[in-house]
Amino acid sequence: MEENAFLIEELSSNDVSESELSEFKETQPIKVLDIITPGEDSNSKLTNVVRPNDNEHTALPKTSRGSAEGEAALIKLFVRGEGEFPDCYTKLEPGEEEEDDYDVDKVELKAQEQASTKMCENLKITERKAIDTSLSEPSWRNRTGSIGSSSTSATSGPRRRTVLNAALQGLMGEANLSYARGQIDISEKICLEIIRQNPLAPEPFFTLAEIYETRNTEKHLYFLTIAAHLNPHDRDQWIRISELHIAQGNLQRARVFYTKAIKAMPRDYDLRLRKARLLEMMGETHLAMLTYLKMIPHMPRTEKDLCLITAKNVAHHFHGISKHAIALEAMESAYQVCGEYFSLEDLNLYMDLLIYNKAYAQVLRCLRARTSLELETEQESNLELIFFCVIPDNFVPDFRAKLCVSLIHLHAHHLLGYLIQNVHEHIPLTDDRLDLYIDIAEALMQEHKYAESIELLRPITDGDTIECPAFVWLRQAECLRNLNRTNEAIESYTRVVELAPFCYEAKFTLSALLKQQGRHMEAVKALEQSGEGDGQPLNARLLYERCIMLQQIGEIDEFLEVGYVLLARHSIKLRNREEMLAAANGGSFYNAEGLKVILQMRNITEDTDKALQEYNKIPQENSDLTIQDEYRLFLELLRVAFEHKKFSCIERLCFGMVTTKRFTAYHIELEHIIILACYFNDNCTIAFSYLRELISKNPLNTILWNLLSLLVQKGQDLRYHRYVRRLVQRLPSERKFRIFLAHYHLFCCSYKYALNIYVPLFKEEQTPILALCIAAIFNQMSLQRKVLRKTGAVAQSIAFAQKYATLRAGVAWHAGIVATGSFKTSASREKSLPSTADEESSSQCSAAEQEICYNFGRIYQQAGLVHLAVEYYERGLAARHPLIEENEEYLGLRQEIAYNLHLIYKSAGNLRKARQYLYEYCVV
Repeated sequence: MEENAFLIEELSSNDVSESELSEFKETQPIKVLDIITPGEDSNSKLTNVVRPNDNEHTALPKTSRGSAEGEAALIKLFVRGEGEFPDCYTKLEPGEEEEDDYDVDKVELKAQEQASTKMCENLKITERKAIDTSLSEPSWRNRTGSIGSSSTSATSGPRRRTVLNAALQGLMGEANLSYARGQIDISEKICLEIIRQNPLAPEPFFTLAEIYETRNTEKHLYFLTIAAHLNPHDRDQWIRISELHIAQGNLQRARVFYTKAIKAMPRDYDLRLRKARLLEMMGETHLAMLTYLKMIPHMPRTEKDLCLITAKNVAHHFHGISKHAIALEAMESAYQVCGEYFSLEDLNLYMDLLIYNKAYAQVLRCLRARTSLELETEQESNLELIFFCVIPDNFVPDFRAKLCVSLIHLHAHHLLGYLIQNVHEHIPLTDDRLDLYIDIAEALMQEHKYAESIELLRPITDGDTIECPAFVWLRQAECLRNLNRTNEAIESYTRVVELAPFCYEAKFTLSALLKQQGRHMEAVKALEQSGEGDGQPLNARLLYERCIMLQQIGEIDEFLEVGYVLLARHSIKLRNREEMLAAANGGSFYNAEGLKVILQMRNITEDTDKALQEYNKIPQENSDLTIQDEYRLFLELLRVAFEHKKFSCIERLCFGMVTTKRFTAYHIELEHIIILACYFNDNCTIAFSYLRELISKNPLNTILWNLLSLLVQKGQDLRYHRYVRRLVQRLPSERKFRIFLAHYHLFCCSYKYALNIYVPLFKEEQTPILALCIAAIFNQMSLQRKVLRKTGAVAQSIAFAQKYATLRAGVAWHAGIVATGSFKTSASREKSLPSTADEESSSQCSAAEQEICYNFGRIYQQAGLVHLAVEYYERGLAARHPLIEENEEYLGLRQEIAYNLHLIYKSAGNLRKARQYLYEYCVV
């Protein structure tokens, strides 16, 4: 006989003792569905048997037979020691739902839906049902295995228990007998044989678990887990497994098995109580409260004390995190279980939650059921239309306030006078009762009954029994403002600001009311923030509104100062020029290394990275002020400061923007702005640091080279020359770089260096500006002392000037010079040009005539040929052109020409003529 094979022997009932005979059970005739052939291995199909009249428990459903075979294979591998314990037994299956996966959104949606349904009196019943169905159906479809549901799917529901056939039942009885007799090895072998033939039967695993309980704790737990999975409706086994895991410290697995036990018996409150306490032990307070919440409806009345304590704890937890709908569900479930045992405190909490969820009619039902309140309504069940009410004198003050709030929200406005009088008479005005007054006043304000609310609050603000807090003044001020009683509202808001300096909304409203009355200075003062220099957090919106108002009333200095405080609140405040140079080192928008140097200069040498993070940490502000708003304000500050010539303020504003990461989106514009700011503030060194960085990124940008030209004209820095030379060496084919270098030499009076660059450029391409520059260089060289051929230099200067005039004005203009030796007037030139084809050239000549005459006059004046200079200057004064007359401020040279003529006549002793030119052209 093969190993693990046993002989089944037929016994007579007389040969077995009564104690052993009681272990056997009488069976019914079996019906064979499938027979295992001798050639099948351990993975072959199992013999399925059917008991008569018990077909639903016969075998696994057809849809799950494949998964059952896979599970059987896993079990066999584990039992034979060829595989590890399957992980699927220690986790929830995909179709199973955790008890703590509570649909919070569904509860809140349901509460909002109920409130909106009660408020909509004209909504039809059929429409209401349709809305309820559409809102609630998806949530229920997403939840499988809900409480009280007995239907299970073929794949995700609990597996049905597999029944052993008669032969295997006999073997199972033999195994139990052997275990009872102490024959542990025989019992184990029998169980293993049964598992080999039917691995989905739970009985052998229970016996194996008992065998290994004292021998191997790990195997005992494994076999017990498999047995519980194969018989999932055994509640006690799940609890036993969970307790074993808790004893071993595996709390997460114990939580999973408690969930499976709850799936087996969803109405057993003790299972949820055990799981909730386990979750609290694990530190999962929120999930524990959700489990307690689902436990409350299943608790019996005999556990009223536990039910009440649990409901209040759950309600306080969810009320603290503003989940009022779930908190109400907890108290409502407890009220349905043991509502008659609610104390006054419990009822007060329950009605508070009802009011939070706008269930005002339910508040009235609760009060009428638990107190002697008299209500006269249209219908006994409908409390939304109330005619009259009588409040007993012994009514609890909290209940009286909740009754008033509910009646107000149910639009019983005809009872307002009675309610307010009743509150004054029966609720004493003390510190601990002040919240009741405020609740009623806020309910009146929500219903736009501002006069009645003031009538309720006036004894508090005007009386001297208690010290009126700021929030009471605020409610009164809001009511007065809505009633257009502006002066009284201003007084109340002023009182609020005095008592609560950080109530910014009150400051905004007070400032707006003062501005509405034309009291602008008081409106600005109302926006001042207390403790601005005491380390208190700044309110961005308050500073912004204050800036706008300061600009409107013309307080420019304060406007610029407050604007700087707003924009630079997240940046390092630079104290001196050395720190500015360190911040600009490298010329980048946000130079972290430069800021570290600044911190080191301030003796902050330890952990500069952490200190820099603290400086640039941008806290979350409770303000609707955006970065776009701040940038628009920055541009406005620049415009105002530039109009008032406050260039140092502009530079300070710019550094406040570039030393923080907040305005990274505008770094390109800010880099251009800071260059101009430093230029106007005569701080060309810092401007050059930023400009050099921009030119390196875009070397062909003409605007950047114009900015560099401005810096060269104002600054005195040798770095300019070295920088431009490096650029020329790097890009030798770029003509503009060579021209710029030649201009720089001309500006620095290095005439020979400039001439060595201008002449090759002029040979490459003849342009008016190059000819004029060469003429100017020869003219300046003729004035030097150590020049041997001064006359030749002057001749060269005049020759290049004539070339400049030709290139600048055209051939026709130069022909007029050659023919007459002087300039012609516009009229004579028109007569000498009979052809109309040269009209465009003539127009161009006349437009440039004033400029050419001025440049020629300067050359002759410096050369000492004043008689020629005077002639050119006078022709320049006589030149007329519509373009110059329209743009005289930018294109006109009359003042410069007249001033030079004045100098010539003054040096000649003709003071009358000199004065004449000054009075005619130069006097403003």
